[in-house]
Amino acid sequence: MTVRQATEKSPLEPVASPPRPDANRKGRREPRRSRWLDRAGWYEPREAGARSTTRQAEALNLALSSPPTTHRGLILGTDRLSGQLVCHDPFIAYADKLVSAPNVAVVGDVGKGKSSLLKTWGTLRQLLLAGRRVVVLDKKMQAGQGEYTSLAQAVGAPSIRFTVDGTGSRLNVLDPVIALGEPGSPTGAAGRPTGQMMLLRAVLAEALGRGVTEREGKALRIALLAATRDAQERKRVAVIGDVVHHLIHPEDHAAETIGVTRPELREWGFDPAFALERMIEEDLAGLVDEETSPEVQLDHSSGLVHFDLSSLPVEGPALRIVMTVINTWQTNMLAQRSQKLMQTVNVVEEGWHVAQGALGRVFQRNTKLARGLGLATLAGFHHVSDLPPGSAARSLLQEAETVFIFGQSLRSDALACAELYDLPPGIEDTIMGLGRGTFLAKIGSEAPLLVQHIRSPAEVSLTETDAALTGRN
Repeated sequence: MTVRQATEKSPLEPVASPPRPDANRKGRREPRRSRWLDRAGWYEPREAGARSTTRQAEALNLALSSPPTTHRGLILGTDRLSGQLVCHDPFIAYADKLVSAPNVAVVGDVGKGKSSLLKTWGTLRQLLLAGRRVVVLDKKMQAGQGEYTSLAQAVGAPSIRFTVDGTGSRLNVLDPVIALGEPGSPTGAAGRPTGQMMLLRAVLAEALGRGVTEREGKALRIALLAATRDAQERKRVAVIGDVVHHLIHPEDHAAETIGVTRPELREWGFDPAFALERMIEEDLAGLVDEETSPEVQLDHSSGLVHFDLSSLPVEGPALRIVMTVINTWQTNMLAQRSQKLMQTVNVVEEGWHVAQGALGRVFQRNTKLARGLGLATLAGFHHVSDLPPGSAARSLLQEAETVFIFGQSLRSDALACAELYDLPPGIEDTIMGLGRGTFLAKIGSEAPLLVQHIRSPAEVSLTETDAALTGRN
């Protein structure tokens, strides 16, 4: 055998592992590695694995869809397509430039879950999680009182109840909180909420069943200024009865100022005087004709202000007038406190009550000041078709950039929603098939999301409204 043959090895024969750096260099070789020990990490140290959970490791699955919304906001529910959380808040969405106004519209048939959403996301979570003030105009009756009564009791807030028998609370149309003059007038400031004069015109238009003429409006303004001045001299607050008195008994110098006789000025004010007198003695007796009750205020420590309107009749002007006076009083109160930068949520369960007339226009005008007042109005409606085109309530629906659409049983109602909010073609079938607690969320210009509303056990007990039908609390 040659030297070359003695030193070379066949390519098929195993080759010994190279010596490790710390091996003895005197010509000795390490023993052959055991593959079992090698797998166990006997020869070299191995990195320990990181503990995780399936929820945390979801990010490693690139096939998952992106979250439907950001984490900023209050939980609405879960996305029916991906199962992920859907969060939204009108104030945060405004700050993030997703919407240009914080107002919210909730549309859907009776029993589909609108009230549950307004009570949880719109009220409880705003109070407890966001720390905001919430004002509720509660018209729906449950067991002889407003639906939100149990919720108000749970957070320790009183219920401010309005009744037509004179035993409830009162809110003065001429409350000093409300600005005296109309916006843009010498006695008011441009950009201010509705003033006493505009509110009086709205109430009077409801009482007369028509608009106020120019001469009636002039007589009304003269009477309002005289009533306010006399009340201040007597160190008390003016009420509607004072305006009625000065409409029937105008002052001589007031008539001379405008170049007419006193009998002529009184003639201008007769119809307004008699209409207002009838309103405060019949339709609105004990509601808006006296000084504001002490319990009517926005500063309760719980943050919740619950106006119980469930005892007011749907027929007649009482409900619409009281709702509008409350809205105007609140808006003026917030305007005075705007420097405190406090955010307020206004929940209107039955928005269709402000659908028509001068009172609806007043409500709509006050809502347009939301950005400057830190006010978000959350209004509930049954059907778009219930609201006449051009009405104040239809405008509230159109101007809302956050919309939650619950199930609609009629195709015409589903189509009206799709048309009003420019939803994708064919989505009316989805709207008609929505079950209880499921809704479409349309936020700004984003694509609509199919959301399942979720509630905690405590929220379920506070939002169920079937006690009268089931016989159980």
